[in-house]
Amino acid sequence: MTRTNLPVVCVSLLFSLVACDPQVTPGPNFGDGGVGVPDARGPCVLSADDDGDCLTNAQEGCELTVLLDTDNDGTPDYLDLDSDGDGLWDGLEVGDNCSDPRDTDGDGVPDHRDTDSDGDGMSDGNEDRDGDGVIGSCTTPCSLPSHCDVGANCSLPLDGASTGTCVSMECSEGETDPHNPDTDGDGTPDSAEETFVCSPQSDDNPNGLLPIKYVDSADLDSTANWRLAMGQFAVELQPEILTPLALDGAYGFDMAEPNAEVAGFLVSRFSGAVTATNESINLITGLQSNPIVASVTSRSSGNATTTLDGHDTVLGMTLEITTTSAMSVTALRAALLPTMLARAPATVVTPATAWIGQPDTVFALRVQTIRRTTEQQTLFVGGLARLVHYDDRTRATGFHLDDFSNGTGVAEAGNGEAIECEPYVGAQEAKADIIWVVDESGSVNDDRQRITDNASVFFDKAIAAGLDFRIGVTDMNDTGPGGQVGIFATRQVGGTGDRWLLPGEQALFEANILDPSGPDAGDGGSEHGLTQGRNALARHLPRSNSDPQMVREDAKLVVIYVTDEKPDEIENAGLLGGGNVQPTPTVQAMIDAFMGTYITDFTNENATAHLIAEPLPFTATTCSSGGAEHAYGYYTLVNQTSGQAGSICQPDLGPVLDAIIDDIIGAASPIILPNIPISASITVARDGVAVPRSRETGWDYRASSNSIVFFNMPYNPADPSEIVVAYRRWQDQVLD
Repeated sequence: MTRTNLPVVCVSLLFSLVACDPQVTPGPNFGDGGVGVPDARGPCVLSADDDGDCLTNAQEGCELTVLLDTDNDGTPDYLDLDSDGDGLWDGLEVGDNCSDPRDTDGDGVPDHRDTDSDGDGMSDGNEDRDGDGVIGSCTTPCSLPSHCDVGANCSLPLDGASTGTCVSMECSEGETDPHNPDTDGDGTPDSAEETFVCSPQSDDNPNGLLPIKYVDSADLDSTANWRLAMGQFAVELQPEILTPLALDGAYGFDMAEPNAEVAGFLVSRFSGAVTATNESINLITGLQSNPIVASVTSRSSGNATTTLDGHDTVLGMTLEITTTSAMSVTALRAALLPTMLARAPATVVTPATAWIGQPDTVFALRVQTIRRTTEQQTLFVGGLARLVHYDDRTRATGFHLDDFSNGTGVAEAGNGEAIECEPYVGAQEAKADIIWVVDESGSVNDDRQRITDNASVFFDKAIAAGLDFRIGVTDMNDTGPGGQVGIFATRQVGGTGDRWLLPGEQALFEANILDPSGPDAGDGGSEHGLTQGRNALARHLPRSNSDPQMVREDAKLVVIYVTDEKPDEIENAGLLGGGNVQPTPTVQAMIDAFMGTYITDFTNENATAHLIAEPLPFTATTCSSGGAEHAYGYYTLVNQTSGQAGSICQPDLGPVLDAIIDDIIGAASPIILPNIPISASITVARDGVAVPRSRETGWDYRASSNSIVFFNMPYNPADPSEIVVAYRRWQDQVLD
């Protein structure tokens, strides 16, 4: 709902009136003459209408010695299309009688000079945000409530007009009626409705739409082509690149408050690989070779997808970085920027910051990688924080790192801003059916144990998010007893059929992970995970809400693979031999083609694959025992379904499970936004109350699914919640 300069025409209003004669146009001298003094052309023509709003110059005070200027903007009312500066054209606010301008609240000030026409405490511009005279997309006229559908209210103007508009939460799109102080007729004035989050933040509206500031590469005389959005309190700095190449660029933006301490960065350079995924892998390799870095551990691969402007990207890759000595996040950023730029350290000079932060040796790095094919440009956008801060869910650190790296804060140069205010009815619970396909070979014994050690991370977070989930666990043996392939470890009592586990069965889930074959014989080292995953899907499809064994019709379908080896299918096809070997680019292309049918299985069901395995980049040694291998084949499936790949190497698999369940919760959420927001600007209200951004009790944003998730605020289908989500977004977006 972007506000632009309104055309000087008369339009039909759905607030039960028609604004002025459609033939009225601006006078030929519109915009001429003096401002703030009597007209420099001489006495104005009192009967004329120089600004074309159907009010004569005389009505707008052009004959006065001191010209009438209602909004004190320096332009007298008779030359001002919007005399009161509320964002609504005077011609819309005058009403159906130009000689008797409308005064909705009867306070003696006509609407075109009154910023709150109905006196409800909410400015007209914040009620009709796009200034078009229409309440959202509500177009049905009415004079009685019976003229409206169930759930809609007949909003009659306060001034007693006999015709109004049928208004519902769905069609209002977050707007209210400037001529009715209670648009939806529920007894709550418009100023107290959830839509207050859509109005700009101010002293009078502290929970309003959050401000954002922007910096454009063009403003910095750079050819790197980027535009960055950041929170209003971000501390900015510009590193200097000595002898820069055409696409070289860098910028810093920090959240330096005590509960955050995040050092942000944007880096642009000529591409070193042909995909964003490969650029992300190359970044890890570069970081590992930096002399100040002792180790780099991959917590999650991020989500492979496309940017809001249509480029190849990986969102939110999360790395754990250990340094050789204690340092602050700003010092670490300065040390890592040359690596990201693929430049020698001496060629990148980062200015000192006024804030330093507490020194540490273990940090979280979250980064978005963008690969623009035409320009052969790669951008890294993200942030650094102390790991102990990032893992503390009561701090704002995680939110800032997410906002920096989730793809919502960067666009191409010159992209403008739009504002959205979107209503939702919160009634439908988020649902997910999750299948675990687990390698049962001996080398994974310790890995399966570490999953069970952290099962509470998975279950507790899913429950806190109100996720209605079911879990099935199976092994990688594709030749089950009696042909029972794809069967879950847990069987029906007194029968042979398998069944899903429910949220209250964490202990049984842990037992299934440790013994994914259940009562059957172990898989004996068979690692046909691709086939067994397909078998599990086939066994539990088609979707049905009436058959408890099948995937539910309205559930997000997820498959999680756990293994320390590549699938046997890749070896059996002759694509890649046994042992820990790295495919050549040609072989990798053959693997990608081989995976096509498995990918189709997932895309047909809108399913997502996640993976816990040996992480990339490839190394000759592996972390798991007993002949472990990198999981080529699975990587392709995860990337093509926009899933997450977490490292099986971590002593604590809690962060991996946390990243995966976050992704599942977001994908299952019923609140999917139609546009990609700038996530640092989002405000949310629920049932008339502002809701904080919180992973304890509140809302959060999931970029991988472009959704809003509530924690410890469950939906009640019997008493649906009214939810409004407001945000700023990039004007130009490429959406599916």
